[in-house]
Amino acid sequence: MKETKEEMEPVIKLLEEIKSKFDAFRYPKKYYRNNDLKKLFGMSDNTICTYRDKNIIPFSKIGEIYYYPIADIDTLLSKNSNFDLFGNRY
Repeated sequence: MKETKEEMEPVIKLLEEIKSKFDAFRYPKKYYRNNDLKKLFGMSDNTICTYRDKNIIPFSKIGEIYYYPIADIDTLLSKNSNFDLFGNRY
């Protein structure tokens, strides 16, 4: 019986990974965190802090963690774009 449990462990891990990926689709992310802004937009820590301090980007803070609403960031990007000049309105 012990061998069966050990044999099933990799299968269980794989199923858990698959479940977490499906959960990401079922429960879409609503907030960016600092690392998301850095990776997606190439922002530095100092830029993020400056934008927060000048109220350029909306945020919430819980403890020491900052959260940035994805919908609001998308709206901000759209309002500050020049896409309409090129006929590529998103």
